[in-house]
Amino acid sequence: MSASKPGPGTSADDADAASLAENLSPSFRILLAVEKIAALGPITYEALRLELGVSKTATWRLVATLKDAGWVRLRHGGRVIELDHRLDDLFATAHFADQEFASVADTMTALGESHAVHLDLFVMNARGELDLHETTRRMTAAAHPIDTQDEVLMLAVRRAMTAPQLERHLQQVDQTMEPEALRALRRTLQRVKSDSAPGYTWSHEGRFLVVPVRGSMGTPAALRFSSRSGAGRADELVAAFEDMNQRARHIVETFAGMGDAA
Repeated sequence: MSASKPGPGTSADDADAASLAENLSPSFRILLAVEKIAALGPITYEALRLELGVSKTATWRLVATLKDAGWVRLRHGGRVIELDHRLDDLFATAHFADQEFASVADTMTALGESHAVHLDLFVMNARGELDLHETTRRMTAAAHPIDTQDEVLMLAVRRAMTAPQLERHLQQVDQTMEPEALRALRRTLQRVKSDSAPGYTWSHEGRFLVVPVRGSMGTPAALRFSSRSGAGRADELVAAFEDMNQRARHIVETFAGMGDAA
């Protein structure tokens, strides 16, 4: 089937946009309409129709659906459309993706699809405990619990800290650790920070490969690789780590010891 030609007075770009809009799913059209109304509203039906590249009937149907859902309201005798104030309340209480690690999470997903590995990203919370921030595994009731108290993971997050971050953290844990244990931790951190190769550590007798990571805004974290088969093949995990090194070096401040985490 040949592509339709633009009609008189219609640019090729407008024709492409209209063709794309007509092929979108109804759900995507609704989301696109909300985006346009949010950016350009109050907006007339005709202006919205041109932005979406759909027919007048489709535009009226979209607006009617949004109005029935309470997402938009009509003003000036029903001639212009704007978002309903209740949508502000909805967005104000919504949970949004963490911008700092969004690119890392996307790369984790791509890596999990190209290698037979699971990836888990851990970040330290305000209490000095590790939280599972992102994972490529399916979290079901039958899934094995994840050990967030793993000392190797904790060490990797501390290794990813800048000197001021580490000092603040150690002052925080100073109240809960014995003096000798704290001194031993400082010595261990000094040793691993000076050892930049190979940039990862083995955990649980080689079952996991653990890497220090710094987010795009400087938050220290740890990335853990594990085999999907459960066998924990070392060569498989190292291959995935090396691939992640190439993919992630441009989206995080420091990955696997590259750059200055101290």
